[in-house]
Amino acid sequence: MKNNNRLAAASLVLLVPSTILVCCSILGFNVPKVLSSPLLVMGGLLVALLTNLLTILRLQAERDPSGHLAALTLRIGLKSLNLAVIGLTSLLLGTILAYAFVENLQPR
Repeated sequence: MKNNNRLAAASLVLLVPSTILVCCSILGFNVPKVLSSPLLVMGGLLVALLTNLLTILRLQAERDPSGHLAALTLRIGLKSLNLAVIGLTSLLLGTILAYAFVENLQPR
């Protein structure tokens, strides 16, 4: 349990650059130069998302007596802090991708 909380806290630290970027953009402030790196912003988002998804998701394969795959079971753990981080990460990722889509769809 403590390990899951540590991973969620580390993921929250990884979300700081993207949170600052989105908040500055929405409020109309100048974005700091260090946040202009897509590797820092998107990399932090993706690492936080994957870390927390791997924490809560369990995939189990069931086989029949002949050895063939009979069913795949996906279980989602109810770890509230990890789910909250996944929700925040999805919200930030969706905001950034929507902005990128709208910004590049301007009529010429």
